[in-house]
Amino acid sequence: MKLKLLAAAAISALALSANAATTDWGAHADLELAAALVDPGAFSDTITFSIPGTSDISSTTVANNLLSLANITGGMVSLYREAGATDALLGSYSFDGTTGSTWHTTTGLTAGSYYYQITGNATGTHGGFYSITSTVTPVPEPETYAMLLAGLGVVGSLYRRRKSS
Repeated sequence: MKLKLLAAAAISALALSANAATTDWGAHADLELAAALVDPGAFSDTITFSIPGTSDISSTTVANNLLSLANITGGMVSLYREAGATDALLGSYSFDGTTGSTWHTTTGLTAGSYYYQITGNATGTHGGFYSITSTVTPVPEPETYAMLLAGLGVVGSLYRRRKSS
């Protein structure tokens, strides 16, 4: 009897982990894409990445619903910054089969490790399918603006000197 319970518990644990996938993008490129076909039932996928410097990040996620074959309900994307014992939630948004044209941006992210947590319920007879697109845009450092202003000042003084001679 104990052996049967142990076997049932092991099978249940394997079934739960089947709907939890982790993808590592490494250093986030300008454009990253991911897609997943998930088994029927609740799922929770994680996409990890790092950002080398201050950046803004935008993403969009859509469930690619196909009649009753592949469908996702209650889709949610949450962006976290790894912060030790308790990670910091930076924002989240829901997705479904109609949200592909809706993008979400988080600004002023500093260098560090981040991850998307993607959850939902695959209600199609074959589960569900979703895709996520993520872009990173570097934010210029204050030194960059200072150099720009200094350069404009030099050009302005050269123009004024030429005009007076």
